Amino acid sequence: MTFKSLILGSAAAIVLAGSAQAADLAIAEPVDYVKVCDAFGKGFFYSPGTDTCIKVGGYLKFVTQFGDNDYSAFNKIYKNSTWNGFYTEASIQLTASSITEYGNLTGWIDYRARTGNDVGSGSIANLVNAQTNSAYVDTAWLQFGPIKAGRFDSLFDFGQGFDDTGMFASDTKTDHIELSYAINGFGLTLSLEDNRDRGAVGNYDVFDGNGNLIATGGQTNMPDIVGAVTYASGIFSTKVAGAYFKHAIDISGGGVPGNPYTYDSKDGFAVGGIVELALDSISKGDKVQFSASYAQNGNSFTGITGGTSVANLSSSITGNAALDAVPGNSWSAFTSYKHVWNSQIWTSVSGGYASFDSKADFAAWNDRSFDAWRVGTTTNFTPVKGLDLLVDVFYSSVSSDTAKVKDGDAWQTNIFLKRSW
Repeated sequence: MTFKSLILGSAAAIVLAGSAQAADLAIAEPVDYVKVCDAFGKGFFYSPGTDTCIKVGGYLKFVTQFGDNDYSAFNKIYKNSTWNGFYTEASIQLTASSITEYGNLTGWIDYRARTGNDVGSGSIANLVNAQTNSAYVDTAWLQFGPIKAGRFDSLFDFGQGFDDTGMFASDTKTDHIELSYAINGFGLTLSLEDNRDRGAVGNYDVFDGNGNLIATGGQTNMPDIVGAVTYASGIFSTKVAGAYFKHAIDISGGGVPGNPYTYDSKDGFAVGGIVELALDSISKGDKVQFSASYAQNGNSFTGITGGTSVANLSSSITGNAALDAVPGNSWSAFTSYKHVWNSQIWTSVSGGYASFDSKADFAAWNDRSFDAWRVGTTTNFTPVKGLDLLVDVFYSSVSSDTAKVKDGDAWQTNIFLKRSW
């Protein structure tokens, strides 16, 4: 055997031995820790080791506001300023869905936090803002088949137009439970809602310094009963809703020992509806809405109180919580049109009207009747997916024949930059 043959033979033996050893080694299979879940749409993934599908969303929004009004200073700290400063809002949204033998089971939460830069400057501002910057649950609900329960938009809500400020209309999140049924484009829903979420005064007692009873509670604590019918077909969709409740109260008595204030509940009801038309024939994404609501002894159902309401314009009308309990008739209506210029820009134009006729016998609450109207426009620019720059400009006016409500006008501009995911 030559030296060359010996070397080649040894090398071949080493290679074959190495191959045999490699074939005997256990090779770990790759672990698929995150799997895409397509059962509920885009963005879902399976929670490892479970059959629950998870989706994470949210946004970060930076906002500034300008404005002025005839009722009080727009900026309560800097009385001569028409700028209200900056604030930042963050939202984390989580969805958990799974399929069961009895239907889909879903839970959803929108957890928010917002800076509270609304109290001047310096150490006092830092102290107050630290107390107001707490995170909070904006919306949270669970749904199992036809049952939905939690804190979310009232069944009576119809939206407030294609804008950020909003028209005069019901805009209230309530803790409630809904039962729904859908067939052939129709939807039927019944809801029981917590009346306190709409600013009801509630029962309370007041004592003077000697322990004498001055006021006694009397408002009925019962859930609002709300029903709605929806229908959608082609370019047309509509919703009609009705509600029964006990929000308003009669007040009697002199408010003194021996003749205390007494609060008695009054029945109330509300009806309302909205019609929306898709106008893709003009431009893809174009829409127009028409909405109207009427309420007796329930002012938050028409946008007189709550949300971006008439009551928020003028403190002379009374605060939101008190005005919601004032007996009377109210109605509101609005229309809103959204035009999509292209894939990056859309503009909306909105206008609305609201009226309240006070029926209170209590001296401090009577003669609060008024009329109000609002017009505005919004433009949104989306330079890249997930980023929006919005400018919102609105003008409002309140007029009354009574000296207890101050007439006046107000305007406001909102500008925000929003990153959504």
